Amino acid sequence: MCDNSIYKNKRDDIVKRLVLLKLHRWLGLFAATWLLTLGLTGIFLDHDEWRWLRQTEVPENWLSKSMMRYLPATVMRYVVVDDANADRWIGGSERGLWITENRGKQWSRLSFPDQSRPQVMRFAKIRDGDNRIIVIATDDGLWRMDGFAGPLERLAMRGRFINMVSPGSVPGEIVGVDDFETIFRMSIDAPSNYEAVDLSQTTVHGLPQQVTMYRFLFDLHFGYGLFSRKVSTLINDFGGVSLIVLSLTGVLSWFLKRRWRRRPERAPSGDTRRLVNLSLYRLHAPTIGIVGIVPIVYLAITGILFNHILMFIEWGEQIDVDRERLPYVWQYDSLKGEIDQVVTYPDQPEKLSISTRYGILNSGDGGKTWFANTSTGAERGQLLRSDDHLFYSTNSRQFFTKPDYSDEWLAMEGVPSIVYDAEFSPEGLMVKNSRGFFLGDGDYIFEQSDIRHPDLNAGTLYLFMIDIHTGNVFHPEFRWVSDVITVMGIVMVISGPILWWRRRW
Repeated sequence: MCDNSIYKNKRDDIVKRLVLLKLHRWLGLFAATWLLTLGLTGIFLDHDEWRWLRQTEVPENWLSKSMMRYLPATVMRYVVVDDANADRWIGGSERGLWITENRGKQWSRLSFPDQSRPQVMRFAKIRDGDNRIIVIATDDGLWRMDGFAGPLERLAMRGRFINMVSPGSVPGEIVGVDDFETIFRMSIDAPSNYEAVDLSQTTVHGLPQQVTMYRFLFDLHFGYGLFSRKVSTLINDFGGVSLIVLSLTGVLSWFLKRRWRRRPERAPSGDTRRLVNLSLYRLHAPTIGIVGIVPIVYLAITGILFNHILMFIEWGEQIDVDRERLPYVWQYDSLKGEIDQVVTYPDQPEKLSISTRYGILNSGDGGKTWFANTSTGAERGQLLRSDDHLFYSTNSRQFFTKPDYSDEWLAMEGVPSIVYDAEFSPEGLMVKNSRGFFLGDGDYIFEQSDIRHPDLNAGTLYLFMIDIHTGNVFHPEFRWVSDVITVMGIVMVISGPILWWRRRW
């Protein structure tokens, strides 16, 4: 009886394993193409710093209607006006640099001296008497343009990704951020002698004790939620690579075995077949299949949530998570990789403000100690300085300070989305957002201006990749298909280690 019981248990285990193996195999064959697509496009979307993705153009009709809403923001984000001529503007974005002489009726592309087209990340507008010097932050260092008549010249930091530049605290100085990590000061007349602000021993006070579930999962999916920006992105990249490798090795293993069985005369020798099968198995199961579990699962779950973004926001914003229970990057023991923008204050070199995932942080001692600014909210946004005003803008609210640079932030009205730049033109304060140019009155109430973007008649490969990744390129309701296939992927990721546990290597 004992032998029969043991035999029956072994037989049941074999049957269960065979059923699980078939389920794993057929789910994989059905889902492989879409999972590979999600992995590949996800890697591309992790790297918005890749110039070719932002500047390679595709026909506008390749983009879905929902994606077309984001196209104007890619055309022009940052602007500067000629003080002597309100019709003359320069504008830039990751897609390049343009100039207009007639309030946007026609735009001409401005060429950089080496015929490259770096991504324009920000303008710093420096007053030099009656002249105005424009310093341009790009993904290839800093460039300089003396007024609207001057040529474009390289200023400094060749090859560096400069994500922010702004007027400094003294005349002729700029302050900027190198790759979201290092704040630097520089004299535009002596650019080789720039000074990095010491952020090695910083303390941050006043951070919120809780973070909404939505914000945490948002940053987790987009590669900002675990460790530093670079490390988190690498982990997400590995999740994408894992999906690609698992899809390819799974399908290839099934295909080769099937082909060799049906056409034995074309099959390689027995030793070669065993080596190929063993190599595919070891790459698929004991290595990528095990190591890739964590990033694949959290990317899959958060991906399903983002497929239903409105419900996700409503649900996620109602759940608070203690900040101390979140991963390392949320504790702000270091500001490395967390500095989106920086501004300084005239004649106050020790006073700095930066924009981070927790909103604005202020320092009065040169960056040693930082305090969260609660009046503008603990939300990521755009921080900038234009002449004697500061501006801070999020997706839902826009703020400004009056010329005295007091700590009081006042609300702007009439601007429907996040502000990327502000400029005091001869006709008044003009702000630039993804929808266009908005002109303000003396009470900071804005109406859309008649100035128009360049008409590029093309989308970008980056936006097209988003359309593919979300499935909108096929149909607005494709997200339900993506949900089902993503759940299949989760089932395979869970069943894979169970199958591996018996076979190991």
